[in-house]
Amino acid sequence: MERTFDFIIVGAGSSGAVLAARLSEDPAISVLLLEAGGSDRHPLQLMPLAFPRVALGNVGTWQFLSEPEPALNGRTLGIPRGKTLGGTSSINAMIAVRGNRRDFDDWAAQGLAGWSFSEVLTYFKRLESHWRGETSWHGGNGPVGISRMEGADLLWEPLLAAAEATGIPYCEDPNGAEQDGISRMESTVAKGRRTSSARAYLHPAMKRPNLTVETGALVTRIAVENDRATAVQYERGGQSQSARASSEIVLCAGAYGSPQILMLSGIGDPDELSALDIEPVHELPGVGRDLADHPVVINEWELKQDRGLTRHLRFDRAAKAAAQWFTGGKGPFAYTGTSANIFLRSTEGIDRPDMQMMCLPLSGDARMWVPGLQRRSPPRISVRTGYLPLKSRGWVKLRSTDPRDAPRIFLNMFSAPGDMEGMVRSIHITRNIYQQSPLAELISHEVLPGEAVKSDAQLEEFVRANATHRAHPGCSCRMGTDEGAVTDAQLRVRGIEGLRVVDASIMPALPRGNPNLPCMMIGEKAADLMLGREPPAPIPLP
Repeated sequence: MERTFDFIIVGAGSSGAVLAARLSEDPAISVLLLEAGGSDRHPLQLMPLAFPRVALGNVGTWQFLSEPEPALNGRTLGIPRGKTLGGTSSINAMIAVRGNRRDFDDWAAQGLAGWSFSEVLTYFKRLESHWRGETSWHGGNGPVGISRMEGADLLWEPLLAAAEATGIPYCEDPNGAEQDGISRMESTVAKGRRTSSARAYLHPAMKRPNLTVETGALVTRIAVENDRATAVQYERGGQSQSARASSEIVLCAGAYGSPQILMLSGIGDPDELSALDIEPVHELPGVGRDLADHPVVINEWELKQDRGLTRHLRFDRAAKAAAQWFTGGKGPFAYTGTSANIFLRSTEGIDRPDMQMMCLPLSGDARMWVPGLQRRSPPRISVRTGYLPLKSRGWVKLRSTDPRDAPRIFLNMFSAPGDMEGMVRSIHITRNIYQQSPLAELISHEVLPGEAVKSDAQLEEFVRANATHRAHPGCSCRMGTDEGAVTDAQLRVRGIEGLRVVDASIMPALPRGNPNLPCMMIGEKAADLMLGREPPAPIPLP
């Protein structure tokens, strides 16, 4: 028997879990939330320092591969995404950055009413339980705990002094008036544990009788009748099932999943759909286009002494640290592994930072080791250096008509003029910081790119051989007012009634930072849009 709900949400990730929780606050509204993955009960999903193992593992993840990237010597890139309650917010690095306030003003300037920073700030504040408490910039009573990473192992003091020696200012709050400068890392961590959208929003909401959450539910298509989305067809437990929506269906499957489901449903480029023997239902050629993701390279230095977080990865020390974390959310495993954010303007005459450095007191590939049995991870520090205002855009396409097949993903990194030059410029700036006292006195030698790699041409080749993405995909169902847009400012799919997209894919451009908090903000705002609530008044900004 086909069940009927007021709203059906596909995907329980950073946006979908938020949306399901907010809609179900009204007991008169019935909500079905479908998630292809399973529960988020694995303990390592909660342990901040374990996030690399979680993201690169097989528990709670999709492990996609990109198409060969021409500008990266034809390499294919691994693409881990969350396949669990909380989606990628359950496997990510937990970095709590909204993006630059001007990024959202740019959205509004494109004709997307309601998306300026002063208008979305209310939603950012609503989701936070910030360590600063309630301020003009932050919320103090929201579901998502945000804390600041502090501790001797993070090597913050020498890093701050080295940055200031190059003229970089200290920034007390990168989510405040301005991003520029070096700031302590702020993370979606509360009491030493990850606060994913599932933990913050969904688990409390699952007690409500009007919210039905089904895991292991792989959506195969959206049924469209007379230009209206009416039902969701999906597989669960080896059985084909269907559920109808009396009000709306909402795709929250992310920058790869949402366009994939639209195309499987016959919504997209008619020629591409017909080539796969999918009957076109609605012509919308922008579906899957304009995909963006921030590029990143890793700079790395070996330390003279056994400092930073690497020393806690020796098996006996790791066991002690794990016990500290399990019993009280304390100790080195309660760190996310990142000590600082640095936002800089690499050239003069720009109105906001164009590079971000995420500083880590260990190497990117540090692993736990057993003395006498395994080679130890050497004590290192590293930086994930990224160029933010990228112009390169790629695409998401269907691999086949089988929803179990991963979509084809082409990031098309460094294809647009200026992106490679920006990345090379960023590496020079990063190196300069780490050559300053007192940080330089802690360093034995540079590991990556290596001291022999100096010229712009050499650094460009280093980027081509080593760069990857920051797992920040977006823009593949972007909002807009032009013919290439997939969604409007209300997040409605253009030309189809009763169907919205609520996730990172609707972003017209990536915010300059990390997308997790913006995705949660989008979920908060979408709930108001769908319920017809009066939008909150814009918050006056200095």
